[in-house]
Amino acid sequence: MVAQGNEDIQVSSRNIQGEEPQRSGREGLGREKGKMRVYIASSGIGLGHISRLTPIIEELTRRGHDIVVSTYLDGLKYARAKGLKTVEAVPISFRVRGDGTVDYKQTAARSGLSLGLRRFLRQVIVEIKNIKGTRPDIIISDSRGSTLVAAKLLGIPSILIINQFRIEIIRRPSSGRLSLLDRLFFIFASIFWIFVRTIIMGLWGQSLAIVIPDFAGPYTISQNNLTIPRRYSRKVIFVGPIVQKNPRDLPDIEEIRRRLGFSGGGKIIYASVSGPKIERRWLTGRLLETLPKIGGGYNFIMSCGEPGGENSPVKLNNLTVYRWIDDEVQLMILKLSDLVICRSGHGTVTKALTYGKPLILIPTPDHTEQYGNARRAAELGVALMIEQSELSAEKLSKTMNEILNTTKYRENAERISSVASRFKSADAVADLVEKLAGTKPDPPKILQPKMFLVYPL
Repeated sequence: MVAQGNEDIQVSSRNIQGEEPQRSGREGLGREKGKMRVYIASSGIGLGHISRLTPIIEELTRRGHDIVVSTYLDGLKYARAKGLKTVEAVPISFRVRGDGTVDYKQTAARSGLSLGLRRFLRQVIVEIKNIKGTRPDIIISDSRGSTLVAAKLLGIPSILIINQFRIEIIRRPSSGRLSLLDRLFFIFASIFWIFVRTIIMGLWGQSLAIVIPDFAGPYTISQNNLTIPRRYSRKVIFVGPIVQKNPRDLPDIEEIRRRLGFSGGGKIIYASVSGPKIERRWLTGRLLETLPKIGGGYNFIMSCGEPGGENSPVKLNNLTVYRWIDDEVQLMILKLSDLVICRSGHGTVTKALTYGKPLILIPTPDHTEQYGNARRAAELGVALMIEQSELSAEKLSKTMNEILNTTKYRENAERISSVASRFKSADAVADLVEKLAGTKPDPPKILQPKMFLVYPL
């Protein structure tokens, strides 16, 4: 069912790393008038969530607000490397095999109903302690249900940022034949997941606003993951992809070539590795093996996505490798490149399209969100997908040539980029935060979607 989405919104146990927070209450004692403390909770699995929150953090900081970040694992490393004020949250993750494939059986075995419930309750308890210790005026949760529960219990207004409202699990894994016991496991897991999924969506609905960091229709990349119950539809706002700078804010192409040392000709292909550590490790190894075998005069730039890694490039003939690149360098590489090779995480895909770049997507096996994003990008004519099991120099070279020699992929990506140029996403979220916290009298200027998918519950 389709519904119109242009209605108004209804409106620690561990020490903080960084500057010691003021011990003032939510009523603003000890704070400058009009300023507030914002508690921002980010999923710490990979860097997609924390990196898209960074422009919001910078904008709120520029406006004079005090920011505390709650996260874990890779997200915590990234936040601390950025010098942000942090509190450590209880980590949660899914199990993967050596090649990065999501292992649902191991995840279920190690985080079954009782263990998963206990872990979630522990997350909520630690979040309550962290929130009480920092005393924020408002809370932003990027895909963190425990934070929304804690905010509700403490009576603090909250905003949800999310691109996967309806979380699905696979019904049949991609690797090999299944035994009878395995088939029975996935049948019962699918039935049980309906109950779990309903609870998770109920947690998302506890927020005052549901912010989708994606293009509005018809270009929504996360469309397959955004089936939202009708009762929450009035809360939904599309703000566009959250990136630190638009292409027009960067130097021109010739200046970027000079800075990065690419003075010659030839197409530039950017291979961006992202995701949790094991997923990154497998894809990094395969691309380091594969890219040098591809002819055609291409120049490859590869970032390995290792927080805290060496940020000086290493050149191997036509391949330039960065263990880690900061955000501005990555955006300059995106502006310079002709094509992007990456996983199909939401942040990487929408960032590439903001810069008008077509993509080759290699979804993490059995990762339902990534497959949804990859299929949607292919439907929009901006990407082609390669299964991880089929990744080879021959396959990659053939796919690159198809995209680079067919103008529709570039033209479609550039069309979406022209839409992205209308968004000021970080400003829009900051306006919304100030509005809901009561420090800004005017309503936020946010582009509302024409429509989004909902279903009755």
